Amino acid sequence: MNVIIKSAAFFGSVALLIGVFAGSGSGSRASLGPDIKTPSDQTKFAAAVASARAQYRSAANELAAGGIRSSRQQAICDAVINQAASDWVGKISRLTTNGDGKGVIGISIGPNVQIATWNNRMSDIGDRTLIEPDSSVFKTLAKMKVGDTVKFSGRFTPSRTDCVGEQSFTLQGSMTDPAFTMRFTYIQKLS
Repeated sequence: MNVIIKSAAFFGSVALLIGVFAGSGSGSRASLGPDIKTPSDQTKFAAAVASARAQYRSAANELAAGGIRSSRQQAICDAVINQAASDWVGKISRLTTNGDGKGVIGISIGPNVQIATWNNRMSDIGDRTLIEPDSSVFKTLAKMKVGDTVKFSGRFTPSRTDCVGEQSFTLQGSMTDPAFTMRFTYIQKLS
């Protein structure tokens, strides 16, 4: 019975992702168009997050909901090898600077799934995700705007809790609207 439930959740998540990437959505949806392909590790990552979100929302109680995060951690680790993402695709959802003038970016790769830098110096201590103004990534981003479809590469920050760093303060935020922390090394506008 458990296998049937897991299979239904997985295939439901895959159908949701296909709809997101092929549909016309808005807001935090990453509607990329039918001609833009996503790498298989990105698809697995997004499916792991979507499946865990659905399981979290239907959990019988808070204890069960909390245990789903551990399952998501393993699925994310299985999808993302060596904490790296290469040529992933998404839409810029946030593009600004912090108080020091360093670049802050968020890229939506699916409904309520962000890949992002930190937005302040204190949170970024040790992670070094803020984008230096003299870097090529900053200079490239200076020519872009929110809503642009981009291809990007980088390294996730490590985490014992989620396999890759995640910025939410609460379990609910992490499971329903996660922002995964990345050091971006390359960003290119696609459309």
